Amino acid sequence: MPDPLQLQAGDLRHSITITEASSTRDSYGQPISTWNTVLTTRAKIEGTTSNTYKQLIQAGVVSADTTDIITIRWPGSAVFLTPDMRVAFGDQTFLIQGIDNVLRRNRVVKLFCMAIDQASQ
Repeated sequence: MPDPLQLQAGDLRHSITITEASSTRDSYGQPISTWNTVLTTRAKIEGTTSNTYKQLIQAGVVSADTTDIITIRWPGSAVFLTPDMRVAFGDQTFLIQGIDNVLRRNRVVKLFCMAIDQASQ
């Protein structure tokens, strides 16, 4: 059985940016929503169509809305990742629905995400 804490450098072939919502006000006092960059890193992006992920969905570990699992190295204690942040990869955007710090060892983090279409942003 492979070590869940081991990541091969070749697997981290996707460059992603994680952003969080920020609300400011314009000069008229109207709210303006922006997305601020929290982290830019390398990642492994996998679809949830495999049998392993189907079992996780059936067990209730992963939401049925989850379309992709994004694996990154632990970004350090200065970066606090939360659900509702977004991941940008190329022209795709994902909403983070769940986060797993694998085995609570601060080495590998899995982000359970739902793809967002461009019209809903």
